[in-house]
Amino acid sequence: MGWIARGLWGLIAARDPAVHPRTRLGRALPLIGVIAGLLAGLLAYEYYLGNVRREGNAHWGQIILCSALIGAPIALVATRPLLAWRIAFVSAIYTSLSLHIDQGTPWPFQPVQILSFPLILTVVAIRHSRNIVIWVGVSAWLLVLGYVQPANVAGLLLLVLALLVVGDQIRRRREVQRELAAEAERTEIAQTRSTVAEERNRIAREMHDIVAHHMSLIAVRAETAVYRIEGVPPAVAEELQAIAGTSREALTEMRRLLGVLRDDSVPLTEPQPTLDELGGLVREARAAGVQVEYSPAPGIEVPPGVGLAAYRIVQEALSNARRHAAGAPVAIVIFRDKAELRVFVRNEPTGAPPAPEGKGGHGLIGMQERAAAIGGTLRAGPAADGGYEVVATLPLGDA
Repeated sequence: MGWIARGLWGLIAARDPAVHPRTRLGRALPLIGVIAGLLAGLLAYEYYLGNVRREGNAHWGQIILCSALIGAPIALVATRPLLAWRIAFVSAIYTSLSLHIDQGTPWPFQPVQILSFPLILTVVAIRHSRNIVIWVGVSAWLLVLGYVQPANVAGLLLLVLALLVVGDQIRRRREVQRELAAEAERTEIAQTRSTVAEERNRIAREMHDIVAHHMSLIAVRAETAVYRIEGVPPAVAEELQAIAGTSREALTEMRRLLGVLRDDSVPLTEPQPTLDELGGLVREARAAGVQVEYSPAPGIEVPPGVGLAAYRIVQEALSNARRHAAGAPVAIVIFRDKAELRVFVRNEPTGAPPAPEGKGGHGLIGMQERAAAIGGTLRAGPAADGGYEVVATLPLGDA
């Protein structure tokens, strides 16, 4: 019985949900409703004025009030449909009493009311819960049973029921669409987070080789220093042995960490690429039919981690150019600017509309994560002339 009480109370006191228009037409609905309400009230006024002239059965005050009550629901139906129905329900009773409409009249309501009631009922069913809609239908049935000629009652009752059912189905369909859109958004967010985590793990696995190489060099040089350098004091020799031991312990811990990050489906069996190997990457792209303009700047020495990040960013940028801008020339520029390495990859426009900035796939996420992993930044998006460009700034850490 609780839903019955909630529905009845909703019919009396519930508020209409707020409308958030997204288009110009949606923003103009309140103004359109007001204009339609004024026109409906004017039509009702003219209708009753004609009856007064023929029969003289109504006062001017009643005519004006009835016209206002008839026009108000039409002005409110777009934004406040439940309030519109309350006013329409009251106006139907008031006009029938004040204008002496007899019970059992074939069509006891004013023509504007007859046209507006189905619209209001449908909008209420679309915008409100089923509990409230049921009581709105009951109130509409009471009007039909109380004022409509018995021969027309059955058809009007079925019409009211059909309008409410159609409106309720539209509401349910919209709710399902909103739930599907929200679920799709949640899934996309989860996939993005998963991609970020996978890319970070991959970066960590690749950086392991670089860090392990440096740690191995520290351990070997510390251990062999007493043999390579003559006259090393015993205290210094002991300190060097301690450094070598700590380095080997660090290597052991790094191997354990790599075991946590290891992806058995993608074993690391090849040495990690460096900035010097970009020439081979460019040759592969040219062999695949991509027009690549790349002039390597001589004498650029960067840390292995920065070189690896630059290589992977250029690799992914070339891959994206092949997929999304097939046939477009690609320019690659890499140079050192004081304490930073600048990576610039740009493809010319292809005639197709560019993808919106920030809507890239997992490759863009991977490039951003690689730049962020070494404290750099990356910007990727459409260029002013319709092409696409990737700009990465990678700190060298040696200045």
